[in-house]
Amino acid sequence: MKRFFAKHAKSSALLLTLSIHAALLIVATGFVAFKILVEPPVEFRPAQFDRKRPNVPLKLKPPKTRTPKAPKPRLQEPKRITAIKPTNVILPRMAMIGVPMLGNTDGANEGLSIGFDTEFNFFDSQAKGEKVCFIVHFGPATIGKTPYSRMTGYTIRKRLEDIVGQLPDYALFNVACYWAGDTCAMAPQMMLANPANKEKVLDWMEPVNPLEGNYSHCFAWNDAESRVRSARNQWPTRVEPLPGYSTKWAYPYVVPEPLEKKYLGNKGFTHWGRAVAWSILTQQPDTIFVLTTNYIDGWGGGGKGEPAKMVAGYKKMMLDAYGPDKKRWPTINVVVLAHAGKDSTGAHNVLDSQFGPIVRAFHGDGSVIEDISKFMNDAEKKLLRQYASEHGE
Repeated sequence: MKRFFAKHAKSSALLLTLSIHAALLIVATGFVAFKILVEPPVEFRPAQFDRKRPNVPLKLKPPKTRTPKAPKPRLQEPKRITAIKPTNVILPRMAMIGVPMLGNTDGANEGLSIGFDTEFNFFDSQAKGEKVCFIVHFGPATIGKTPYSRMTGYTIRKRLEDIVGQLPDYALFNVACYWAGDTCAMAPQMMLANPANKEKVLDWMEPVNPLEGNYSHCFAWNDAESRVRSARNQWPTRVEPLPGYSTKWAYPYVVPEPLEKKYLGNKGFTHWGRAVAWSILTQQPDTIFVLTTNYIDGWGGGGKGEPAKMVAGYKKMMLDAYGPDKKRWPTINVVVLAHAGKDSTGAHNVLDSQFGPIVRAFHGDGSVIEDISKFMNDAEKKLLRQYASEHGE
């Protein structure tokens, strides 16, 4: 044995060291296991706070209940717009329904539909529509040669300004004046009735029919005659300047000869008939108002005219311009002006017998201005009386 330990002395020492470390490891492991498995877990308790109530009493208000607002409808109920108007002046009544579609603010009418219904009262002739053309007689019969007689044309111009001024901003409109062989438009296309375009109407008509001065009527072109004639066949061509008693500028119009033959045969469009053809062929409104003093067509004036043939021609024209759906065709509404100081029987006959077939065929309305002073304001009536005393009328 001694020989064994002597021979393996280093191995015995190493074995003894490992035995001691193993014993120490067992003791340490047992101690840790005892601490974890036997000792109770530590309890954590939240800190207690003494929250004192305030001495000031609190006033509690009940919560506000909010009633949800109903969404605004897109379509408005019909309503009437009453314009600020001069005393004792009859102006048109208008009501709108709906919301406009966006369009060219300068007035391009290509495919533009407004989506509202406007009720017009144009010198007691009533109609509804979206796009309106006003066709007004500015010839000698409405202007005359004295300040007294010129008060008629002056009043028509002023009331037309008022009517346009009442149009809603999203309405479409245009104006043309006519006499005999002349039709002159204010603009080449329908315009939105925004403030800028309404101002253009005032600017365009401002020189027309001065109450005093040496002139015959606004279609006496004088030095502008050749320019006006040339522009008629080149629609739309703007002509300016014009004589100081005419419109400030003009877009002269004549129905192209092939179309005249197509719709009226060998008879051309003249007077109010040419102006109506202008509105159908170039503007395509749904409402047309004509203010005139008499009836004239290509066959003659008064009883010599052929309103039935004019109806047939316009039906062909509307078929080409609007299509077969007659609901899209415009109404033609006529106002006949009785000559000042004369019996209105003749004017009623013009409306009933001569324009009657046209008004009825195109579902329009008609009226007679028996006394233009009915449409004057107080200042204009006073001026009319002054001119009557000065000129013995």
